[in-house]
Amino acid sequence: MKLFRKIRQGLIAESKLCKYVIYALGEILLVVLGILIALRINNWNENQQLRKAELQTLKSLHESIKINLDELDLILEAQVHRNRSLQEVLFSDVSNRKLVYLDSLITTNVENYTFDPSTGIYNAIINSGKIEIITNDSLRNRISKLYDRVADYQEIEDEVTEFTKDHLEKNFIENLSIDPSILAKIRKRTPAEKQKDSALYRETFDSQRLKNMYILLLNKMNVVITKGESLEAEYQSLIADLENEIQSKE
Repeated sequence: MKLFRKIRQGLIAESKLCKYVIYALGEILLVVLGILIALRINNWNENQQLRKAELQTLKSLHESIKINLDELDLILEAQVHRNRSLQEVLFSDVSNRKLVYLDSLITTNVENYTFDPSTGIYNAIINSGKIEIITNDSLRNRISKLYDRVADYQEIEDEVTEFTKDHLEKNFIENLSIDPSILAKIRKRTPAEKQKDSALYRETFDSQRLKNMYILLLNKMNVVITKGESLEAEYQSLIADLENEIQSKE
């Protein structure tokens, strides 16, 4: 700055106006270039911070979705197992099966399973607006819509749970009078109880009313499994795409 000041003072003292104007313009140009360079550096630093934040967001989502996929896999496995037990009662003769097996079959038939994904990380990213720093538009949109798909799946799960409690469980409570201590495996049946419970199971499973309930429940279970498998596939696809996106940014 001292050097520039001396040059200006020298030009003014020598009354070299033309050279002074040219010098002044040059000095202004240098100042402008300095500002532009500073802005570029500042923008570069901001972009670097955004990219770091984006990478961390992608990694957090990847980990959260992996955890939820593992949970969904277990739930779907249980749903499929339950569905098979319903089909067994409806489409095969189970009256000659052992009583212990029939006890477990009843339990499996009325067992409800619900998918409760961890949403803490997802909600924090959505609520804070960090979802917007994901530069891959397609990936960002799919992540934004992910829990709409989860809610859709949970809705049919709730229908199955409600139907089971209102119809199947109620029917068994009213018509299947088996000693709770036997069902809880606290004690074994007496010979008289074996005879009574065998007849009771035959009567229960031969009931057209119960079969109608099973048909309706099977229809709902098929929807649950179909939607669950679709959600599972989306989770798997998102995990793969997130891994590719993370790799491209590291």
